[in-house]
Amino acid sequence: MPRLAVLAAAVLLLPATAAAQQGRAFTPADWYRVTTLSSPAMSPDGRLVAVTVTTVKEKENTRHSEVWVVPAAGGEAVRYTSPSTESSNPRWSHDGTYLFFTSRREGGDGTTWALRMDVPAGEAQQLTTYPAGSIPRDGSFAVFTAPADGDEDDEAETSDSTIKDPYQKMPAMARPPFGAITTPLDPRRFDGRHIVDLGYKANGRGFVPNRREPRTDRPQQLWRQPFGDTAKTRITDTPYSHRSAVVSPDGRWIAFVADARLRPDSVVRAERDSLAPLPYDAARDEAPRNDTDIFVIAIDGGTPRRLTTLDGNEGSLAWSPDGRSLAFTSSTTRTGQEELRIVDVAGGTPREVIGDWRYEPGDIEWTPDGQILMTAAIGGRTALFRV
Repeated sequence: MPRLAVLAAAVLLLPATAAAQQGRAFTPADWYRVTTLSSPAMSPDGRLVAVTVTTVKEKENTRHSEVWVVPAAGGEAVRYTSPSTESSNPRWSHDGTYLFFTSRREGGDGTTWALRMDVPAGEAQQLTTYPAGSIPRDGSFAVFTAPADGDEDDEAETSDSTIKDPYQKMPAMARPPFGAITTPLDPRRFDGRHIVDLGYKANGRGFVPNRREPRTDRPQQLWRQPFGDTAKTRITDTPYSHRSAVVSPDGRWIAFVADARLRPDSVVRAERDSLAPLPYDAARDEAPRNDTDIFVIAIDGGTPRRLTTLDGNEGSLAWSPDGRSLAFTSSTTRTGQEELRIVDVAGGTPREVIGDWRYEPGDIEWTPDGQILMTAAIGGRTALFRV
């Protein structure tokens, strides 16, 4: 097995108190004083690190997230987003001019906002000329996925079953799901639920329709947009979704993950919904099955070319610096361990990289010298490894 070197790990910051230093046990009340750090993003020049800082508001019975920026060499952290709104998931533009983040703000169109970082510019703004997505080496454009209508924010889709919801004033993600058996003492501080349907919500959208209600499928298509221009070009128009899309370093090809048989999203969803309520069956649920494959398509569109035919699911695609190989993660069964593999873009059999290593790879990225950086969860923390 290749040598794996731990480089860094830091995910949780707890307040230091005199009582804690004396070995006092952690109590439920201490939870409201915990501050968590997540989603660190380093600026392209390596000088700054943006991070999501999340605190707990006991009186409001909620968490609050802001984006802070700290010098990479050390120094005082500065809050960059308003404390009156929720902000998270910072990421930099390819040239470091803007710091993008996710936030829901009154009067906004979608959830992506930006702060000017090269000059003092005041309030956050929404940009249509700096697309978020995968960027080739020359930084001239970005490739991203969105429905055919180009609207990346599909959270307007809400089931009619929520219109008369007695918990309407609660945050969408905190409401009890459809069909749940619950008798809360105080709906404002919902304190219990009996989940009878595990797949009851999608992140950020709250309720999803009951299986007896109509569904709306919006397959994710490939799009391209030059930086500094509002014109977006749709590359594909298919009944199936393109996921984990990444553009090659030379900007000529796009690799993506899709259903192995390129079936419409509606067919894939119907199959998934039919299996979801069934009791666990090892012969069925742990049997190898080819759910998704990796495909490559020209930057201007055309017929996609299949790169893999592996059992299971693939994800976390990353092009090698020379554009000849793709690294990716895969699991042969729905309950199997994630593995790290590399496949030649010209064709061939994917090869395993880390063998029987006990941990599972997460995010992966190539270094300029052809090595792979990889995250992995180890004992309650996330560590960075070099392969």
